Amino acid sequence: MNELTRPPSKSRCQRARRRTADILFSRRKEDAWTRCFDIGLILLVSLNVMAVILESVAAISDRWGSWFHAFEIFSVGVFSMEYALRVWSAVDEPWQDQYRHPVIGRLRFMRTWMALVDLLAILPFYLGLLIPVDLRFLRVLRLLRIFKLTRYSGSMNLLFQVLRQEGRTIGAAMFVLLMLLVIASSLAFIVEGDAHPGSDAFSSIPATMYWTIITMTTVGYGDIVPVTAAGKVMTGVIAVISVGMVALPAGILASGFSAALQRSRDTIEDRIEGALADGILSSQEEAEIEELVKRFGLSAADVQTIMTAARRSAAGGDPCPHCGRSRHEIQAEGRDPTA
Repeated sequence: MNELTRPPSKSRCQRARRRTADILFSRRKEDAWTRCFDIGLILLVSLNVMAVILESVAAISDRWGSWFHAFEIFSVGVFSMEYALRVWSAVDEPWQDQYRHPVIGRLRFMRTWMALVDLLAILPFYLGLLIPVDLRFLRVLRLLRIFKLTRYSGSMNLLFQVLRQEGRTIGAAMFVLLMLLVIASSLAFIVEGDAHPGSDAFSSIPATMYWTIITMTTVGYGDIVPVTAAGKVMTGVIAVISVGMVALPAGILASGFSAALQRSRDTIEDRIEGALADGILSSQEEAEIEELVKRFGLSAADVQTIMTAARRSAAGGDPCPHCGRSRHEIQAEGRDPTA
């Protein structure tokens, strides 16, 4: 067997898989292939969302329907290839040792949120080929591709992290809101049920829930209004009580988001201080710090502030106002740096 017909060696396949993982999962800006891939995928997802929106217009769909279909086939091909390459190279994903096993690791990766989003991006197309489905339903499912953009947004990842951490607290607040909704709807049905003959407004408790939700959220469309004195008084009480109750989940989410952002800053600060402990920031340490910054979605100004504080701490704090030397240098001479 000559060199031209010899199959690629295992090491060459491993190098190709590792390079694929670096391009697909790495967030290093200096890698031109990674940067081009990210920009191209973001552009493709954005064009897909725009195509789904424009395709819902009958005049545009009738004239450019064949072009939309061709673009859909092209996009599904790219997304399918991306999904297959991510599953194939997941065992070499940087900073993720849980995916190292060739079978179990890939199965674990396929169960992650972003892998499920990648699967949902291509599932509607293949679903339409296998079973007859309403085209409007498929268009809505295709809009799920917009969630692929969360892979490149550290803020969205941080928001999902907060939702997981504060899930029990938010769930308790939503349970209280559900209780208030049921009680208020039941009272409104009792008070206003007989005052609206021939109308479906307060005909049952489920029908009354629409009015209760509009009142609790202080939207007030005005299409359904109470006519009895007791109903008007009850409406005012429900509206006043709901002002604080409806805003409670938002307050919990904002508090959790602030706490998670502070924890992210502390984590990056500890990593930077550990990297600068020897006074040298290696390329590997810099890549790890940049990966953390991308994951937590911190701004460049925040990172610069943390980096400056860490360098100052590694150098011994603020320099002496008299001699200009660091406190470490003064301590090395056996003198009191506070003197």
